[in-house]
Amino acid sequence: MAYRIKHEDGSTGASVRRIARQQVEAALARIDDGGDAAGTIHDVRKRCKKIRGLLRLLRPALDDDAAGNAAFRAIAAPLGPLRDADVLLDTFDRLVTRCSAAELARFTPVRAGLALHRNTVHARDDVQALLRSARDALADTLPRIARWKVGDDGFAAFSHGLRARYRRGRKAMRAAVRGGEDEAFHRWRKCTKDFAFHLRLLGPIWLAPMRAQRVCAERLGDILGQHHDLAVLAKQARRMPGIAEDVIDALVDCIRARQRLLARDADALGARLFAEPPRALVTSWRRRHAAWVRDGDRPA
Repeated sequence: MAYRIKHEDGSTGASVRRIARQQVEAALARIDDGGDAAGTIHDVRKRCKKIRGLLRLLRPALDDDAAGNAAFRAIAAPLGPLRDADVLLDTFDRLVTRCSAAELARFTPVRAGLALHRNTVHARDDVQALLRSARDALADTLPRIARWKVGDDGFAAFSHGLRARYRRGRKAMRAAVRGGEDEAFHRWRKCTKDFAFHLRLLGPIWLAPMRAQRVCAERLGDILGQHHDLAVLAKQARRMPGIAEDVIDALVDCIRARQRLLARDADALGARLFAEPPRALVTSWRRRHAAWVRDGDRPA
């Protein structure tokens, strides 16, 4: 299943429709398999994000851009609390691997509270009903996808969205590094994830170099994702009743220390990934795309 443009598609519009349709069909197949619910939820949400990344790359060339983005966001949203409750506990467990035995014992009530929160969310939400609803909504998108029309062909369909999202990523990076606020890092993470999607989608125009960039973007996205998960953990810990304030303060101190290390790593990667000015990046990608079109099916 190729989340990328292909020569054999024949046009940008055909590529876009194929990519979106394949992501929806893969999500439907995963739900129909009836396997692990947590894995299915993660897969469905991931595929919705990949389609939304495609739509943001095409903005404003695609006629159904805004409606499509909203539709896939609405499909994924009800599955979020279940996934988030699992991630909170996993984030805590990763964090405390660096703690001493005394700190682990001190944080035992926090883990118990997070486990209770996860169990409450899973008991409250009917997972199978949510997946059935997501399946119905995903199936409903297929006729709409078949009617998608892209106003421009070739690289012109991608250039505006690429420039806008990449520029936003650079601004988000500067804001995060300068201010250090959790929300700024979260905005940078979302832009970085989009850039990783765009590197995958347009990767065939220069395979090896753009694959290397994509690996860097995915690594940066993972680092920023850990930073965000820790921020959410800190907020959740502050809300949990019955835990001594000094215990929560100690946990938050551990969280902030880990976030500082992650921020340093993110800064080092981001300085390389977002080094090129937006206009220069779009110009170089346009030229690569033109060469790719000329080459046809010959290896890059």
